[in-house]
Amino acid sequence: MQISGIFLNPAVELQTVTSLQPGQMVQVEVLGVENGLATVRIGGQTFTATGEIPSPPATFWALVREVTPETLHLQHLTGTPDENAALTTMAKVLGMPAGPETTKLLQEMVKWQLPLGRSLVEMLFSAARDLPPRERAAFWAARVWLETLDLRSDPGKVKQALDYLLGSKEATPRGQEVLNQAAPLFPDQEMVSFFTFRGKGIYGELYMVDSRAGKKGEQDLPLALVVRVETPVLGETWVYLTRGKAGLTARVAVAKENFVSLFKKAAGELRDRLAALGYSIDDIQVTARKISCICELLRPHEPPPYRPVNALV
Repeated sequence: MQISGIFLNPAVELQTVTSLQPGQMVQVEVLGVENGLATVRIGGQTFTATGEIPSPPATFWALVREVTPETLHLQHLTGTPDENAALTTMAKVLGMPAGPETTKLLQEMVKWQLPLGRSLVEMLFSAARDLPPRERAAFWAARVWLETLDLRSDPGKVKQALDYLLGSKEATPRGQEVLNQAAPLFPDQEMVSFFTFRGKGIYGELYMVDSRAGKKGEQDLPLALVVRVETPVLGETWVYLTRGKAGLTARVAVAKENFVSLFKKAAGELRDRLAALGYSIDDIQVTARKISCICELLRPHEPPPYRPVNALV
């Protein structure tokens, strides 16, 4: 399928477009069609497209053929609705080896709607080559997320931020400072503020997830609060707290399976105490799961499924 043209709307910031290069793959989301013009979203930024546009909602992958100051020329990639099959197709188009590690890396890039260019995929893939296999998934979760921030072009800052996110022995307070000074590149992207706390026998971090792209703390309430607590007895515990439809929703990840029942009992007591204070807890989920960095908890919902579109745009 040929896409004759996606014309850019006048905008102050066009980082998404200026970063696109021929040979990359992008996810195209059709938001609406009116009077022969379609509104589409690529990488969190909205554009106008002309041609025969499929009825929304529709999401498909396209290969960037040409980029000009006014127009993107794309070619639709056919495939199947199955996500794994789609990722295998993407790996093949990019000339990458098929396998679980390639799939994991592409999943992280799709999660953050990054353009899938061979040079970037190869760089990220090779950066984890010397790591033990069990550490690569966490590395890619953190490293791909850093590609969505304005520090991505500074290797020194990327290294400092990455060491801090993954709790490396080389981590320094400078890594936290770099992350708190960074801003997202794409509209509607979550932003995270990092705070460290330490007490007697307990230490950890508080992460405030803002829903306002690029401007921390401007909304009345954050999108979510995440707490990582580490103690000698319970090890590392993560709590992700956000607002649900009927109140607050909490997801708790504990270090060991035998801690689950203990935390579930404590969660019930916490629900009752908060209810007495006028706060409603919609749901509390407790699971035993190892989490290596905050990036693994961001955007908890699955990315939109791959949906082929047989149409000329």
